[in-house]
Amino acid sequence: MPNIENIKKYKNIHMIGIGGVSMSGIAAILKNWGFFVTGSDTANSENIEILVQKGIKVVIGHSLEDVANSDIVVYSAAVKQDDPEMLEANRLHIPTIERADFLGELTRCYQDTICISGTHGKTTTTSMVALCFLEAMQDPSIQVGAYLKPLNGNYMVGNSEHFIIEACEYVESFLKFSPKAEIILNIDNDHLDYFKTFDHIKNAFIKYVKLLPKDGTLVLNADDTNCLDLKQYTNATTITYGIENKEADFCARNIIFNEDGFAKFDVFYKGEQFDTIKLSVPGMHNVLNALSCIALCNQYNLAKNAIKSALLKFTRSS
Repeated sequence: MPNIENIKKYKNIHMIGIGGVSMSGIAAILKNWGFFVTGSDTANSENIEILVQKGIKVVIGHSLEDVANSDIVVYSAAVKQDDPEMLEANRLHIPTIERADFLGELTRCYQDTICISGTHGKTTTTSMVALCFLEAMQDPSIQVGAYLKPLNGNYMVGNSEHFIIEACEYVESFLKFSPKAEIILNIDNDHLDYFKTFDHIKNAFIKYVKLLPKDGTLVLNADDTNCLDLKQYTNATTITYGIENKEADFCARNIIFNEDGFAKFDVFYKGEQFDTIKLSVPGMHNVLNALSCIALCNQYNLAKNAIKSALLKFTRSS
């Protein structure tokens, strides 16, 4: 059971925008840990239906009464400060906290938070890693940005110390987390509405890498020079992967695609044959995503057959 001492003081937690992808996952984790959770949202959704089935009270619209009965109010980034429930919390001097900040608090409850980030491919790679840990019977908690069939949703509440999450660089929200391991897939011009320049994006990733402890793990794309450059900013164990960069620790060779565009390839680790992997998602970019997943899972000593089986099972709609 993760250590929840740092959030125990909040026995009653109200969540505005509870139906959101990340918010619903947080709500389920809190409920599982024995917190009393209520929530509100502007419209009903499948996520909300699932939370209601778990015994969480959700109001469509506003519930000032639930705010008044709470010890803290968690709100999603889309919620404005003049929202009636936010105004009520402020009026009653009930603390409010934005979703990413609260998720950061949750990452500190686990000894092993695994963050997957990068400009592209986060959701796919988070899903791949999650399925590998499930296949290896590691009982992780998971938060991913899309529906995963084996989870019957976009999150899972496990009882181990592993917390696998998609960590977004937008508005530098990933700097609020406390990761033990990071995969960085790529660094590209994205979210320029916030960052303005590529240098600011790169700088956010430098700060992010510095969050890793000495005994942590950093997995970097060796085909992306901006990624590779990050290893100088950490004392964590760094593992690289790539297709073009022959110096990478994990390399894919002899890549062939079937008529569906699904790859079969040999994985080499430090020049030695590691295994042959087959994917059920198309494209060269997914070979890279799979390599990052393999590099991380190998560091965690997951069985090769579990990694191989999970990657073969993973589909776009899984």
